[in-house]
Amino acid sequence: MPKIVDHEARRREIADALWRITRRDGWEAITLRGVAAEAGVSMGLVQHYFRSKDEMLRFALEIIIEDVRTEIRKVVAALPEPRSPRQLVTAVMMELVPRDRPNEAETAAVFMRRLQLRPESLATLGAGKPDLRDMLADQIRLARPDTDADLAANGLIALLEGLIFVVVTGQQTSATARAVMAAQLDHIFG
Repeated sequence: MPKIVDHEARRREIADALWRITRRDGWEAITLRGVAAEAGVSMGLVQHYFRSKDEMLRFALEIIIEDVRTEIRKVVAALPEPRSPRQLVTAVMMELVPRDRPNEAETAAVFMRRLQLRPESLATLGAGKPDLRDMLADQIRLARPDTDADLAANGLIALLEGLIFVVVTGQQTSATARAVMAAQLDHIFG
């Protein structure tokens, strides 16, 4: 009977090896051959799934993005009904501020550095941003019809991006970033 291979699980194993090397030795130490050795698989297998370091990193970032989306869905589902706009926006934005999740900060920091060299990677980072902006503006509009909801939503996204940067570069702690976001939400929602 032929062996059934879970390709997604295999790709995740390779991404885990990439994260281990990144944490231990830094991004510059990563090679396809090194990741293969760390994952305990052949170089050919790594090349079957990923053509380059950047492709592996994009996949690793996509895993993190999907994990964060899953957490947001759980947090939102746990909110009491009916949900207020403030509760919904707070749940989403606080979940988006980086936490001490394994691999999250390391991969985000590496990805941000690589953006300087590979601007085409911006598409991965920007995926979902218009949906987030629209959701934030809609909820702010519901709670505060007297506020420029589009401007406030854009401001929240800009703040979030800044907080992600200072957390992943080690300039601030996740707790401080979350406190800054909470203060901005207090300002918007009163």
